[in-house]
Amino acid sequence: MPERRITLKGWKAMAAGAALVGVVVFRVMTFSDKTGDAALMRQLEVQLASDYFPDQVERVRAARQGGAAGKLADVVKSVTTGKLKVKSVQTSAPLFDFSTPKDVVVKVTYTLEDSSGAMTQPKTKYYLFTYGSPLKIWDYQYESGPVRYYLNML
Repeated sequence: MPERRITLKGWKAMAAGAALVGVVVFRVMTFSDKTGDAALMRQLEVQLASDYFPDQVERVRAARQGGAAGKLADVVKSVTTGKLKVKSVQTSAPLFDFSTPKDVVVKVTYTLEDSSGAMTQPKTKYYLFTYGSPLKIWDYQYESGPVRYYLNML
């Protein structure tokens, strides 16, 4: 198959560059904050808990195998009193999809706070949800990534 090469010079290159910058600016402007959406927040809490819960169980198991009763009690208290703190929730809806439901990528930044008030470093997760606008239903699909979040065009 013959190779095709597109060469832009002069005003055509400037126009293509301006169009590209326009698309990027429009994409960034379409990200929306969804911390007030109760249905989405419930879904995110379930997903985040399922992500960090196995680590917490492993901490308890390791403390139990260590044999020190005082350490086990401290770990159990830390695990049972831990709180999930969602710092931000932003969504990336497809730019060129006008149907419903839509594949929406959700970016959530969170920390875990234990009984002493110590917080973990903020973590960021990306999840793909389908969102049905008339019924406002958020349906979890799978864990996604930052590339899909920023390039969610179709």
